[in-house]
Amino acid sequence: MTSAEKKELAADFLSEFEDPDPVRLATMVANDFEWKVMTRMEGMPPVKGHDGLRNLAKIIKAMMPGGLGLKIETIICEGDRCAVQAESNTVAANGKKYNNRYHFDIRFDGDKIAEVREYNDTNHAREVFFSK
Repeated sequence: MTSAEKKELAADFLSEFEDPDPVRLATMVANDFEWKVMTRMEGMPPVKGHDGLRNLAKIIKAMMPGGLGLKIETIICEGDRCAVQAESNTVAANGKKYNNRYHFDIRFDGDKIAEVREYNDTNHAREVFFSK
């Protein structure tokens, strides 16, 4: 898989979270797929495999019914990894504005995404989704 093809798959994968389709997402990831939000905040365990991805899609749809509003800014690929900078812009189901910034470290295994490490402003996520 070329760097250009990896960039395209990484962008398609992240863009799918506007209205996540678990069936489509499953075609993009390896069987042993894992997504980790790089935080020590409780309640955010790693997402593992196709079942975990299916559950993540349901959670995202419930938390952000209007979609994530993700704008991908930069993608750099080298070897089996892509680095993606992005920003979300949406309103959460609880009515709060959610405008977060992200860095995604995406690792490929052949032509599938094997791992995503998500770095974001976890304090903003806590304020929007977990505070009263």
